[in-house]
Amino acid sequence: MRWTKTRKAGKIMYKLICMSFDGDYKVERPSFDSVDKTWNYAGDIGSKWFFYPFYFVVSGSGKTIVDAGGDLKHLIGKRVKTVVSLFEKTVNKPEMANVGADEFASAIPA
Repeated sequence: MRWTKTRKAGKIMYKLICMSFDGDYKVERPSFDSVDKTWNYAGDIGSKWFFYPFYFVVSGSGKTIVDAGGDLKHLIGKRVKTVVSLFEKTVNKPEMANVGADEFASAIPA
């Protein structure tokens, strides 16, 4: 699988996005030259994005999911706008009222 990546001084760059249950997301400003460095940063941001519990590593362009955690691995390779749409559809299901992040993540369709 080939990713569209942003290059900074010849390096492939990645970004971290933090997504809420309804598909709204925030892009963390630093870019990273590896997926591992991006995840390390995600582990250090604490409760900064408490209402955005779903983290994804995206291509430097911010358009494609490059890595995802836990029950969201099936979203790797999808466009961010597709994932936003899946989150929006899932959050509006009656059975998703008052569920936790883990249960919600497992309900996101492929």
